[in-house]
Amino acid sequence: MGKKLGFLVGLAAGAVAARTAYNRLSDEDKAAFKANVQDKLDVAKDRAVDYAFYASDAWDDFKETFSDQSQTVSDRVRDAASQLGDKTLNHPADSDDTDESLRSELADVSSADSDDSDDIVLNSEETFGGADVADETATPKTDPKPDDDTDDSQKD
Repeated sequence: MGKKLGFLVGLAAGAVAARTAYNRLSDEDKAAFKANVQDKLDVAKDRAVDYAFYASDAWDDFKETFSDQSQTVSDRVRDAASQLGDKTLNHPADSDDTDESLRSELADVSSADSDDSDDIVLNSEETFGGADVADETATPKTDPKPDDDTDDSQKD
């Protein structure tokens, strides 16, 4: 509320100062001042009208470009849909030819696979160095009986 009140007080003080300054001018100065203000208002009006026309022209250009682009996109979609429909619905013989060419290409790939290329084959002995992984994870079993050799040496 304080900002609004300050603005209004400043506006009123400025108006009073302008009115006082205007009243102190001579009649010739008042006429020159009015002509100067009127010229500036006319220039501002002309610029406003020019910018309104510029905005209108820009909007018309935008609408025209958008219409052209949307028509182009619609035509492309329609053409693509008709081509897709022609390929799948109207030419079943062409699709059989395509299937045959794919089958022959796959057969060529499978025959090319039978060459003597080395494949990578992994087995557990080569990978883990012959160690049995299952035995290493299990807990070692202890034999409760003493060795026979140690018993014989104690008896003698």
